[in-house]
Amino acid sequence: MPQQPFESRLSTATAPDPGHGPVLEYSPPSADTAGQRLRIRARRVFAAPREDVFAAWTSRIAWDNWLRLRARSRAAVAPYPGGAFRLELAEGPTIHVVTGVFVEFHAPDHLRLVWQHHNASDDASTIDVAIRSRLNGTELTITHADIGSRREAAWLMRMWTTVLRRLEAYLAIREARHPLRPRRALRLVGASVASGRMAPEPSSRA
Repeated sequence: MPQQPFESRLSTATAPDPGHGPVLEYSPPSADTAGQRLRIRARRVFAAPREDVFAAWTSRIAWDNWLRLRARSRAAVAPYPGGAFRLELAEGPTIHVVTGVFVEFHAPDHLRLVWQHHNASDDASTIDVAIRSRLNGTELTITHADIGSRREAAWLMRMWTTVLRRLEAYLAIREARHPLRPRRALRLVGASVASGRMAPEPSSRA
């Protein structure tokens, strides 16, 4: 029997929110899978340039600000293909240690990370981050796949809910300091120069 696409076998474990998420999905165990497969998907649209959203995923200072739970996190990030990262996420008396690698790094629109949550899951999971420009801002889509257990998935659901809210606030503060509209205007000017269409010079006549 031919295998069905992964998406067609998925059941939704939480009430879906197509506009935002995170949403937990799972595929029931079957003859062609070793066990239940879990993934989390989330989507956000930010009023910020695509480059700023990408930078928020590749900067240690940015991670310290938004990729955290109740208290500040400690992060080490090597933002390049094959570069490693380490996170220490404080949650009450518990410190969650996460390590991983950037396995794909395509600025400014795609990242893939291997994610290992120590002392919580024996298996590493993968995170795909897609960043797309939209008329109303920048769309971020996250797919966190290959999650090893329901317990780990439940913790990740709480984590993504929290950190995506912090990411929105972090980008809003940056945008307030550096508004989006002037940046878009500068890109349009640059596009005109590249295409050979120059704006007329101001007249020297009085």
